[in-house]
Amino acid sequence: VLLEERHTAYTAMLNHLTLLDRHHENLLERGLSEERIIRNQYRSMPETEQGRRLLAALLRSCGFDLLGVPGFRTYYGDWTLAGPNGFLIPVRDKNGLIQGLKIRLDDADDDRKYRWLSSRDMTNGTRSYSWVHVTGDTTSKRAYLTEGPLKGDVASFLAHDALFVCIGGVKAIHGLKDTLIVLGVREVVEAMDMDQMTNENVRRAVLEMRREVHTIPG
Repeated sequence: VLLEERHTAYTAMLNHLTLLDRHHENLLERGLSEERIIRNQYRSMPETEQGRRLLAALLRSCGFDLLGVPGFRTYYGDWTLAGPNGFLIPVRDKNGLIQGLKIRLDDADDDRKYRWLSSRDMTNGTRSYSWVHVTGDTTSKRAYLTEGPLKGDVASFLAHDALFVCIGGVKAIHGLKDTLIVLGVREVVEAMDMDQMTNENVRRAVLEMRREVHTIPG
């Protein structure tokens, strides 16, 4: 599915969903304003199978073909939405188009707090890629580089719309170089987690990312 089609389908999907109180509180506690929460279009995953089937049926009745849209699948012939409970974070490109959705899990442990909305290896399902998220002032010549779309959204908001480029994980640097080149930034500031100081694997991944950025002319 082309990016524009995916963006349109996901936007329609988010318009059919709401944000549960507990997820709303979580976002406020991170420092986001009411206005920014609305603008960023965070939504809660439907928590019942009935709700998920209804969502898929609504989208199909609006003319959307869900084949090829990560997160959707068929189950005993009916289209439905796959994925754990939590709230959805739109992951956007430099033009604001939704490339994919990440879920902040309700049942999160220290190792796994986020997961891509994906229906990989399921009947008529589609895998998600680890998209690079862009948030803030895209005309800025300075970009802050961090891990995780929600962290980037919050940091950008608190830093008065500073440009943040967010990778899905320290090893998920595919597309990072192209994103920085297209944005035309002249300076990249690392804003990665401090665990690179204690975790050798993370440290190696950060150095690899740094080498990748250094290959960009100018």
